[in-house]
Amino acid sequence: MMGRIATAAALMGVGFAAAGSAQAWGEPVWSDEFNSTEIGAAPDASKWTFDVGGTGWGNHELEVYCAPGSSTPVPCDAKHPNAFQDGHGHLIIRATKVSGEPAPTGSWTSARFKTLGLKDFQYGRMESCIKLPVGAGLWPAFWMLGTAGNWPAGGEIDIMENIPESGGSGPVGLGPTKVESTIHGPSTSEKGRFSLTEIFTFPNGQRIDDSTPACHVYGAIWSPFMVQMYVDDWRKPFFIRTAADVPAGGRWVFNAPFYFLLNLAVGGDWPGPPNSTTPSPAEMVVDYVRVYKASRVDAPKMSASPLKASVSGAGSSTVLELRSVGETGFVFLACAVEIPGSTCSVDTGNAKNASVVDFSLGGSQRAKITVTAGDAARQNDAGTVKGHVTVTAHTVSREESSIAIPME
Repeated sequence: MMGRIATAAALMGVGFAAAGSAQAWGEPVWSDEFNSTEIGAAPDASKWTFDVGGTGWGNHELEVYCAPGSSTPVPCDAKHPNAFQDGHGHLIIRATKVSGEPAPTGSWTSARFKTLGLKDFQYGRMESCIKLPVGAGLWPAFWMLGTAGNWPAGGEIDIMENIPESGGSGPVGLGPTKVESTIHGPSTSEKGRFSLTEIFTFPNGQRIDDSTPACHVYGAIWSPFMVQMYVDDWRKPFFIRTAADVPAGGRWVFNAPFYFLLNLAVGGDWPGPPNSTTPSPAEMVVDYVRVYKASRVDAPKMSASPLKASVSGAGSSTVLELRSVGETGFVFLACAVEIPGSTCSVDTGNAKNASVVDFSLGGSQRAKITVTAGDAARQNDAGTVKGHVTVTAHTVSREESSIAIPME
């Protein structure tokens, strides 16, 4: 990781000759293409392990999760697995109704598998191309959990979830034209967690069960202090969240290792119950799961005039000039002020996230840095605030640059 701290005085009035590099991803550093030519082959045991059982999974779900090749617990059936390769480059996750009795756990079987204990990940572009099933009570998901403690302490990154239009614990569900992405983290709030979420609506009448394309890509670009969610095109994230978005009492826990999960749940608090129209079997068809690492993306050069702050409580602002060369993509700006009781904020004007600079719009960008002095602010004999504000730029490849902006 590269760290460069430069004072504003050293940078003001100096022309930029920033060396930059384009945001590129190359070949996957880890993947499962599900390319077994054997129809019915189990998923690769060197990459995936399984959750099993039917405890409701904290959401009063109906399915029992079954491991391939096992008839334990009942009603799992080794001869009719819920997860298998189809011999044509796909993984099938199949939910099957096994009981006509209303509502009890065990009326459906399905599969939930994960890389826990086999492979953890930290940063990169994580994606899967999936054709999702449509039906009452169905809840497919592609997601990640943190290894640093039990939920929610370790955090959760929901790259993709879908429920029926009539489902949802909130005012609306999703249906076949929408998916949802969320990050969950620990909080001192009454719920003990925070959640930041966004819904993506497919354009031009597309659906989660489209045959053309054969699958939709659901992905996350995950870097220090920032997660970008996208559908089909990684260059166009629809949802960007950073450490600056964590609400009061919450804690950013997404700079630690996480592992993958893929599953197809049935019923429960969020999707609602299945009914007579729910297909059985219902199938989640996965073309691949891939992880890419970003090539080096140099952090931008920065300059700014000193802030003229006061203790009156009014905010003081300066314009931060940023220069970068190449397709740098999105860069997160973190702001810290050394003056006790004072706060600072960043406004890049980016509609997706005000703490993020979008260099796809050009190599020269600006951000407004605002500092508000608190009651405990340090003062000199003249009654003015003394200190500096540090702004740090973080790129997707973990490069960083910093500037210390003095306060006069």
